[in-house]
Amino acid sequence: MARRLLPRLSVVFGKLCALSKYNDFSMGSGSCSELILLRWWLMTPDVVVVGGGPVGLAAAIAARLRGLEVLVADRAQPPIDKPCGEGVMPEGVSALRLLGVPVDDGALPFYGIRFTESGSSVEACFPAVAGHGIGIRRLHLHRLLVARADEVGVVSRWREPITAVNRSGVELAGRNVPCRWVVGADGRESRVRRWAGFRPPSNVPRRIGFRQHFRARPWTDLVEVHWNNLGQAVVTPTASDEVCISVFTSEPLSPMVKLIDHFPEISRRLNGALPASSVRGAISGSSSMRSVVSERVALIGDASGSVDALTGEGLSMGFRHALALAEAFERNNLAHYQVAHHQIGRMPERMARLMLFVGARAWLRRRMLHALAAQSQMFGLMLGAHVGAWSPTAIRPRVLAGFVRHLFAWNPLEDTEFV
Repeated sequence: MARRLLPRLSVVFGKLCALSKYNDFSMGSGSCSELILLRWWLMTPDVVVVGGGPVGLAAAIAARLRGLEVLVADRAQPPIDKPCGEGVMPEGVSALRLLGVPVDDGALPFYGIRFTESGSSVEACFPAVAGHGIGIRRLHLHRLLVARADEVGVVSRWREPITAVNRSGVELAGRNVPCRWVVGADGRESRVRRWAGFRPPSNVPRRIGFRQHFRARPWTDLVEVHWNNLGQAVVTPTASDEVCISVFTSEPLSPMVKLIDHFPEISRRLNGALPASSVRGAISGSSSMRSVVSERVALIGDASGSVDALTGEGLSMGFRHALALAEAFERNNLAHYQVAHHQIGRMPERMARLMLFVGARAWLRRRMLHALAAQSQMFGLMLGAHVGAWSPTAIRPRVLAGFVRHLFAWNPLEDTEFV
């Protein structure tokens, strides 16, 4: 009788706290704080998510929507910020909508991608079936996810790190918490991955990414990717009066303002614009894992591998992983998540390799941009394949042949580096 009653009481307490619109960031005094603490001691979670970043919260929400009892623990206190290009691609936006996250609240839509270098550019809009992407401050996105997790009854333990994963569950706040599944959403240097005995991910050469916001009115409703020999600079509109600039490079570290100066078009656009945030930096690179599940542990987000931030797919992949993982929980079959994880990451991984290969070779980069500009339909088809709107096989032979013809019609004498 007691075993049936305690989970029901836990759910009731969760709903009472959600109705009070209380945000348990500080665990301060108050009746709802006491209810949350009581629920925490009463619950026996089905799922413990280690890491309360955007992807960890998405995984928690998705599992809760499947009727599971979910606990999230993180050593940090929300809202949690980290360097991020702050763009969510269309498939990620669709995943957030399925989770019930109000993605239109405080976000700015973008409708496609533009590549540009030395005055040449090519652009394409996302296919209508894919929808649009959003530029959104990571801090605001995290707040939305925390609120949604509270609303659906996820129990959150902030500023309380998981200290071990064992055979029955996890150790948290000096207490052994038994659970059916553990989700490692604790980032690139995942402790859960190490504790559970997973092999380390394979890595490719990493780069440094820097991010800063500027008070400037967006000059386009596209995300711009500016290329040169230094690396890439990505411009994402995040508000009606703000843009996010991310620079990715393998070069020795330089102040952000000097990095931006290497991209004259961005520098001209930002002339006189005031910074709206401090500079933040992080490692960017691709990594992969052969297996992301064990008997009762699943890895998600950067803990399960990553793609270079240049693809813009980091958050979107994580949100899609969250939906697939929740379905695997419902099926009681983590192998389903393993398959879905591989399928979700296949196209972004290929695109990352292609973009970095081309980007590192000035002559090839300029030929590619010239050919895409001359055969703009090709760029639109590639973008559609990138966001999962259709298969790469949808590229018609006539379009591919035209692209190849323009690619090799480039005059090498116009590129002294090639000569």
